[in-house]
Amino acid sequence: MEITFTISACRLGSLLVAATTRGICFVSIGRTGAELEKRLRSEFPDIVPRRDDRAMASLSKAVNRRVEGKGLGEPLPLDLHGTPFQLSVWKEMLRIPPGSTLSYGDVARNIGRPTAFRAVAQACGANPVPVVVPCHRVVASGGSLGGYTGGIEKKIMLLANEGVGNPGWRRK
Repeated sequence: MEITFTISACRLGSLLVAATTRGICFVSIGRTGAELEKRLRSEFPDIVPRRDDRAMASLSKAVNRRVEGKGLGEPLPLDLHGTPFQLSVWKEMLRIPPGSTLSYGDVARNIGRPTAFRAVAQACGANPVPVVVPCHRVVASGGSLGGYTGGIEKKIMLLANEGVGNPGWRRK
C-alpha cells in the first residue's frame, strides 16, 4: 500500500491529509507539519508515506472546506482501516446530517449495540479521518460535548461552522 500526503494551513492549524489509491486514509490537525508527519508515520509504521502537495491538492482543499463548514454533502473517497465495530461506528457517523448531532448512546443504538456507548466513544477517538468522518457530531448525553482527539475547542469550532452551537456546552 502506498500513501501520499500533503500538509497545508487551515483555520484550526496545520492540516495533514493522506490517501491511498482508494481514498483518504488519514487526516490530522495540529500545530506543526513535523508533528503531523510524526502522527502519520506512527499510524502507518510499516509504510513510508510520500509527500506530494500537487497530487493531493484537490483532496486537501475538500477537507479544508469541511473544516470551514462548506461542501459537507460532497462525497469523498475513503480508505478506512479498523475493526468491524469501528467501521460500523464510522459508517453511522457518516449518516449524521451536517448541522446535527447524535449522542454516543444514539450511535450505539443505531448500530444495534445499545449498551456499547463507551465503545462508540472509543471508536470516535480512534477515527483516522476526523472532519471527513464527522466524529465531532457525536456528543455526550446530558448536555456535555464529550471529548475530541484534537481538543474540545476544535470540536466546538467545527460544530459552530456547521451552525450548531449551545452556550450550555460544558466539558465532560
